[in-house]
Amino acid sequence: MPEPMSYPPGAPCWAELHTPDQAASERFYTAVLGWGHLHAGPAYDHYGYATWQRHMVAGIAPFEPGTDGDGEETASWIVSFTADSADELADRVVAAGGEVTHGPEDFGVLGRAVVAVDPAGAHVGFWQPRAHLGTGLYREPSALCWAELAVHDTGAADRFYEAVLGLRTTEYTAAGEEHYAAFRLPARAADEPLGEAVAGRTVLGAEQREAEPFWMPYFGTRDAKETASVARREGATVLYEGANGEGRGVAVLRDPQGAVLALLELPA
Repeated sequence: MPEPMSYPPGAPCWAELHTPDQAASERFYTAVLGWGHLHAGPAYDHYGYATWQRHMVAGIAPFEPGTDGDGEETASWIVSFTADSADELADRVVAAGGEVTHGPEDFGVLGRAVVAVDPAGAHVGFWQPRAHLGTGLYREPSALCWAELAVHDTGAADRFYEAVLGLRTTEYTAAGEEHYAAFRLPARAADEPLGEAVAGRTVLGAEQREAEPFWMPYFGTRDAKETASVARREGATVLYEGANGEGRGVAVLRDPQGAVLALLELPA
């Protein structure tokens, strides 16, 4: 899926980094993922677009610590999912027990956005595309390739995302992790038992009892171990290195500004 023409409703389509130091974040991701950077200027709060192979693949949004309305002090990633109607989706978020924190809001001709907090406390975005459909590359090196929700209460999370996005959960052995589930799109045809797996859901362990639930983006790489090594050299903390159930390398990182992301090895 190198250059998607569109994303179906309910599929992850964008990842956005909120950072207190935009320049430092850009230097880090350039070194680790090879990204270039474009800036929208003051009219759009100096929003940045990370680029790879002439495609926009992620957003980088600067903020002043403690002044963004969410009390953020460290960097964090927000994953956004495609929506047919941002306004109708915002209504479903509230009806399902979530809270809309920003929007629905137009971004010029690009699209209309909603940012919300799900009932468990994880921040999540929704995007109604117009001129900008989302990441210009998907499941490619240096581009978004998966997203994962970490929660304490899996039942509440599953009910929320089914009500809001129509996603259903099933076991997902490819992750190689007990209690891991996949969020799946609705089946496209009556004879299809399951829709496409578009994101994952894992359980925060007992040792993470105080941790807040969160969505984590995965970015593709040809060599997870080598990319993690570069990230470590550039100041990241490597939280996990290993392989999934398919034997593909995985690494979870905390970048120098505090945002957590993962790397997933993609076949050549």
